[in-house]
Amino acid sequence: MASAFGSRLRRFREAKKLTLQQVADAVGCTKAYIWELEMKEGQRPSAERVQALARVLGVTMEDIMGEPMPQVPEASPEDVAFFRAYAGMTEAEKDRVRQALKIIFPDKDLPESKR
Repeated sequence: MASAFGSRLRRFREAKKLTLQQVADAVGCTKAYIWELEMKEGQRPSAERVQALARVLGVTMEDIMGEPMPQVPEASPEDVAFFRAYAGMTEAEKDRVRQALKIIFPDKDLPESKR
């Protein structure tokens, strides 16, 4: 049975559409080791390995370890991917996204656009 860590790791990997082999190659280990991390209880990867996995999957170590920041709801892999895409946008693109969200959700307390 998979641990909570293993389930998160698998969700993040699948959200990025990566195979076990692709992740293993990127972090310098075997496909079997990644499978064990995802599927077996009691796996204890090193901090360096967790950091490498997080980098490959485009998330933080905290995301993979399941340690959400205080007062922030736990993010799904899709939420994390959306935020990463948003964070990589230009200021003009971010402004357009904020404007669109204000139109779609007029009753929500959303940040103001910079225009």
